[in-house]
Amino acid sequence: MTKTVYFFSAILMVMGLSQAASARYPASESRSYASDSPVATDSINEITTFMTRGFLDSEKNCKNCSSGTDLDISGAYNYYLRQGFQVGGEGRLRLLSSEHSATGNSATLVDLAAVGTFNLDRDLKNSIFAKAGVGFFSVLDDSAPHTGYDEKLGVFVGVGKRFQLWNNVSYSPELRLIKKGDLDLGIEIGLINFSIFW
Repeated sequence: MTKTVYFFSAILMVMGLSQAASARYPASESRSYASDSPVATDSINEITTFMTRGFLDSEKNCKNCSSGTDLDISGAYNYYLRQGFQVGGEGRLRLLSSEHSATGNSATLVDLAAVGTFNLDRDLKNSIFAKAGVGFFSVLDDSAPHTGYDEKLGVFVGVGKRFQLWNNVSYSPELRLIKKGDLDLGIEIGLINFSIFW
């Protein structure tokens, strides 16, 4: 119940911020798909720094610990089909040294998901969008203490809004509700997402 309240509160917050930003920076061409006019997009490819987590951390976790490395990179690709629909995929790669792994052993973790997106506006670079995805996600195993990571089937739904910054670059915050295997429902809020179109 509490997570549901947080989820809907976060949706309202993202939508409120989206409306405020839209009022301040109106889209140059904002048309719905009900219009008979041609599609307002000439870009069919989109790369997104999904939930931007690209970093390399090589430091000690405590004064007497050994230094370790934590590399975490994620991104997404979407291809525009028609009538506001995009299809694509998302991926995340994590390289954890033993000092940064929850199991005490080094690990290479990969998350992969197939994604479908629906845009509410013909101008993709400024559109509100909804998406859903299914894929495999790395999570700690169920043993106690944890001895490794498992790949679990997961699903997610999300909403977001793109704000065009430059000709082919948009800021695209997003809110998600995600379920990984038998784990509890989770909420992800991506406030530092950027999309590049061509």
